[in-house]
Amino acid sequence: MKEHIYTIPVNEAFQAAAAEGACPVCVMRRALEADSLDYTLGPSYMEEDTRAQTDKMGFCAEHWGKLYARQNRLGLSLIMHTHIRHILDVLDHIQVGQGMRRRGVFAKPESPLGAGLREIDGACFVCARIDRLLGRYIDNMLFMWPDTPELHKLTKECGGFCLPHLTALFSAGPGQMKERDWLSFCAEIIPIQRKTLEGLEADLDWFIKKFDYRNTGEPWGNAKDALPRALRTVGRAD
Repeated sequence: MKEHIYTIPVNEAFQAAAAEGACPVCVMRRALEADSLDYTLGPSYMEEDTRAQTDKMGFCAEHWGKLYARQNRLGLSLIMHTHIRHILDVLDHIQVGQGMRRRGVFAKPESPLGAGLREIDGACFVCARIDRLLGRYIDNMLFMWPDTPELHKLTKECGGFCLPHLTALFSAGPGQMKERDWLSFCAEIIPIQRKTLEGLEADLDWFIKKFDYRNTGEPWGNAKDALPRALRTVGRAD
């Protein structure tokens, strides 16, 4: 497939993943996270529409920490200042005595104040931006797959995808690919995933057996780092 602007991040992620032995979508996500953190503390924080979003959503604990680590104390202070103003506004405009409401038929009742604060506490501007853009990257990857043999080769080299991103691909695939291409994609990806998982299972089995004193003198083989590799595969490499 001829390279276009929307194919560049996908191609670059697959090339980096093959070199690292990592999930290509994790590599995409890692790049998007770095870009989103830079975007948040760049000129965008003075733009009214972006500031309105960060005021309302705030950030998860992980991304508050990563923003602080970027050393832009003034920028982060300005963002935090107006975010706290938004929290105060929620506290001021929702009366504690207002009627309770249920989130579901069997859920415990929740006050409007609790619901309003939960919307803030459960949101993250950076996570939302990553998820939105990563969804586009996944759609682009699936669109590119039938006509980009290089992706097939690099997927074999990197060992496939982590479980969360494999789930995302298999969920999005039927809506993004022709049936013939989708079936071909599954037929190609599943054996790659099985090979990776079976290798991890065997390495973990030997890692566990190495704790038996009778195997103390036996070579580790590929088992020494089996657990962190399994965590990256079943969890996420980023």
